[in-house]
Parts: sequence; structure tokens; C-alpha cells
Amino acid sequence: MGRRLCDEREYPAALLAAAAYRLPGTDRAMPARPVRAEDWPGLLAAARKHRMTGLLTAAIAAGAFPATGAQAREAASAHATNQMRVLVLEHELLRILDLLTGAGIEARVLKGTAVAHLDYSDPALRSFNDLDVLVRAGDIDRTVAVLATAGFRRTLAEPRPGFDRRFDKGMTLRPPAGYELDLHRTFVLGPWGRRVDLDAVWDAGQEFAIGGRAVRALSLPNRFLHACYHAALGDWPLRLGSLRDVAEMLRVVDGNPEPVRRTAASWGAEAVVAAAVADTVRLLGIKVPGELAHWAVGYVPCRRDESWLGLHTTPDKTFAAQAVATLRVLPWRDKPAYLRALVFPDASYTAARHRSPLSRFTYALREVRKGSPTGSR
Repeated sequence: MGRRLCDEREYPAALLAAAAYRLPGTDRAMPARPVRAEDWPGLLAAARKHRMTGLLTAAIAAGAFPATGAQAREAASAHATNQMRVLVLEHELLRILDLLTGAGIEARVLKGTAVAHLDYSDPALRSFNDLDVLVRAGDIDRTVAVLATAGFRRTLAEPRPGFDRRFDKGMTLRPPAGYELDLHRTFVLGPWGRRVDLDAVWDAGQEFAIGGRAVRALSLPNRFLHACYHAALGDWPLRLGSLRDVAEMLRVVDGNPEPVRRTAASWGAEAVVAAAVADTVRLLGIKVPGELAHWAVGYVPCRRDESWLGLHTTPDKTFAAQAVATLRVLPWRDKPAYLRALVFPDASYTAARHRSPLSRFTYALREVRKGSPTGSR
């Protein structure tokens, strides 16, 4: 049992080259001629999906990625559309932070917005479509209440009161404007998320500016660890934009890898970091990796960690499988409340779901087995 390797054939070869654009030491060669007309729509759609329109457009504009005039215009248009959305989202982010600050709630900006401004040479190279904000576990319920006054509504009900604050990764909220706000208390669902030291995440962080306003992200070591969690445990097939985030930060982190190695070991997350870095090196074709990448490529996880990684490397991964796996890492005092929430959730949560506790639990066990495919790193 183990995690499934993401095959490079999951991506158009030309998109892998664009994803590696300007990375030192990559052997991903740009196409020798423009992509065939019949293949271009698929490539552009994949660039949107993988948050690659910025890098693709930059490579075309620099003459590194050959394209017809029509292809260059379509890529630029797709990226301009995304950047208009980014401007709207960043304006909304400031409004959200104002609401939270006014209620005395501290927050950290995560993922797209923070990484674009702090870790890329040009923020426009990093596309994103939603917002991600981290708050303390104890502030989750109050944060939801504050945002509700501005019209934000959660997309899924809470299994039982207190579940978000004690056990879940967070939740997705939607305002009347229709975009998604992912509100986090930890990095990921399942046993990996339970292992994150939530106190350590809340260090001084790192400041950056949006529209002349100072906002705060995670510190670089914590931001890199979060990028690794998102790259290794997020989308399947792996999102190229997430791998590029790891690659961008790796160039800096590799100069002093010990803080990352030390924190990953203390969280029991070495397998996650190794998987993310090894996949980044392999899929982006980085042939002259530094110390951290050498360690990652040679790292061999234990069977349990390999199985937990496998929960995320399948196209039909589910909350149910991750929820059952989480039981193993919960303190005994928390297991009864956790099981009660999953087996006997509130009616609002079970609407249109399984009709009985037995059917829900049987489904979850079946999904655990499905989520742990045979394979190797």
C-alpha cells in the first residue's frame, strides 16, 4: 500500500515546460514550434486549471515559448481575465481582514495571494481564483459569525457544533459576490492536518503589501511547509501551480534547510515534505537540486505514512476516508466526540447523504481501502 506517483503524461508536455520556465537547472525543453491548432485549446484549458496562465504568457512574450499570433493573444487574454479577478479578490481580502480586525480576530493570508507577492519575482506570474485565510482554532466560530454579518455563507454544514473548532481543516464560505473563501484552522484534512503544531504556525509571520496596505502571511519556513502540504495532498493529478510554488520557495529554503527539516520532523510530516519536493523536482525537470531536494528524493517513508499519503493520491479521494484515518492520531479523550459527530451528525449535515450511521461508517471504511492504492514513490 502506498501513494500513487503522478505520471508526467497527465499533463501536456508543453505545459510542463511552461511550468518550469525560468527555473534554474531544469531540462524541460520548450516546444520547437507552435502547438498544433487542434491541441491548443486543451493546452490553454490546462494552463487555466493548473494556474499557469501567467507563466505561459510570460514565456510566450519573451519568445521562449513559440506561439502563433492568435495563440499569443488568447493566452494573454486568459491571463488578463484572471488578473482582473485577482484584483477583485485582493480588494475583497482587505475587506475581510478589516472585518476580522474590527472583531479582534488575528488572521494570516495563505496560498495564492501571499505566495504571489512574497515568493515570485512578479506577482502576476502566480494565478489564483479564490482566497485563503488562516485563523486560530478558538476563533473559528466567531469568525464565521462575523463574516455572516457581511453575507458569507458556508457551503457545507458542520457535522455537529464544535467540530470545526476541534477537528476540521476549516470550511469554505461564499459571499454574495460568488467567489470562495477557504477559512483554515490547519493545513489539510485528515491525520496530516492533526499533526500540524498550530501554535508553531502562529509565529511572527511575514508582512507584505496589497494596494499599499500591510497584511501578514506565514513565515517562510511555515509557508514552505504549507506549500508542500498543498502540493502533495491537494489536487489529483497534482496541480502544477502548487509544484511551482514549492520550486520558488525551495530556491531560498535550500540555503538554510534545517528549520524546515526540524519542523517537519517535529510534526511527523517529513513524508509530506519529501513527497512534495521529490514530485516538484521530477515533474519540473530540476536536475541540479540542492540539499533539501537530495534528501527528499532519497527519503523512504514508513508504511503508515505511505498509506496516509495514498489517501490523497487518487482521483476519487473522499472526506470519509480521511476522517476514519484521523481516528488513529486523535487523543483518546477526543475520540468519542469525533465519532459521535461522524456517526450521528446533525440532520442539516446528513441531508442528501447516507441514511443510517451504519451505512455512513461502512462507506468510510470502504473509502479508506480505495484511498490507499498499491504503488511506490
